[in-house]
Amino acid sequence: MLLEALKQISKMQVYSLSQLANELKIDRSMASHIIEQLKVMGYINEEVLSAACNGECKQCSGCPVANGATPIKALTITAKGRQALNL
Repeated sequence: MLLEALKQISKMQVYSLSQLANELKIDRSMASHIIEQLKVMGYINEEVLSAACNGECKQCSGCPVANGATPIKALTITAKGRQALNL
């Protein structure tokens, strides 16, 4: 299951926990657990991307960053993960 999850993550252009759960036919909590296991094993890294807003642009009325949007999480497959996938 872990290797299959890693394969699915490698195919995703944009990481989505819901999409991963759907592809693996499991619930979101199990998909989240799998992600944590892959991180512990060193197959993936998770980076939280946050956009900094200094508030000076005056054109932020519809900006999700200015309105407190949730930071975006990005997953990258490590060299160890690519080796496991034979990439």
